[in-house]
Amino acid sequence: MGKKFLCKDIGMDCPFEAHADTEDELMQKIAEHGQTAHGMTEIPADLMEKIKQAIKDE
Repeated sequence: MGKKFLCKDIGMDCPFEAHADTEDELMQKIAEHGQTAHGMTEIPADLMEKIKQAIKDE
């Protein structure tokens, strides 16, 4: 069973969806998206907690 993340699930007005086999792979995709689409050089701890809570099993 894989993992998925939707940017809108953490309150962003963004259509980004990521899917991966593991949470580690998913976090890499989320970090890359945060940098390229949202200009984030790092993810603050409070946002990281929201992201982890928004990750769902597929």
